Amino acid sequence: MSNIYNQTQVATVNSDDLPQSYLAYLAGGLFTQHDLGTNVALKEAVWRLSKRRFVLLLPQSKELRQLDVPDLPAYLRNVDLHLLVQADILIARFDGTDIDSGTIVEFMVAKMLGKPTVILRSDSRHLSSDGLDDPYNLMMKNWPRTIEVHIDSHLNYLKMLDEEKKIIHDIGSEKLMLEAEHATIRRGIETMAGRLIEALNSVVTMESPYPPEYRELVYEAVRYAPGSGFDQLFTEQNLRETLQKLTRRNTL
Repeated sequence: MSNIYNQTQVATVNSDDLPQSYLAYLAGGLFTQHDLGTNVALKEAVWRLSKRRFVLLLPQSKELRQLDVPDLPAYLRNVDLHLLVQADILIARFDGTDIDSGTIVEFMVAKMLGKPTVILRSDSRHLSSDGLDDPYNLMMKNWPRTIEVHIDSHLNYLKMLDEEKKIIHDIGSEKLMLEAEHATIRRGIETMAGRLIEALNSVVTMESPYPPEYRELVYEAVRYAPGSGFDQLFTEQNLRETLQKLTRRNTL
């Protein structure tokens, strides 16, 4: 396989521009306007409320200037994994009755690396077939260096909307009702961002599950584990730079 990554500009993580920040890869849906808009709104709220302590990396915004490459699916997968491997933290959005399969792959790659991870679920629905009332499959639970944040978005929306209605005192006005709905959505995003920031602050203090002598080895191994030319993108030099940056911020 020729090295198409030398011919095509792809997104890379330049954390030197943000020495006081942690870079968090946001894994989740990016297929609908709802997904895309919520991801951007969450990124802005976390950036603002954390005072730039946490910067979210959105796969939907990665720079791809050339798509006429051989084996495009493998190429796109590799670019996403490249961003994930370089990031300090993974945020995995586990929404839906059936969690996005790509997000599960990214979650497992992060866990094999021992990467700090926050599971974020904002879905009101629960799975009850196993009788445990867990919101997702138990195989995704109880991994080390991981914090779960569960938010019942529908219930929160109803409570916040009721509060906004009391403020406007006139639910008969469609204009005021629309203002109340917009305010409720903004509050919902900020509430989610606040919960997420708390979890991020906690997870970056957690130690890697690996003994010190294994922490670099797992990153060396991940150059080859995905196959399909991933090692051409995540080069030996890129590996060493990534290890240095993660070590400097205690997220290796």
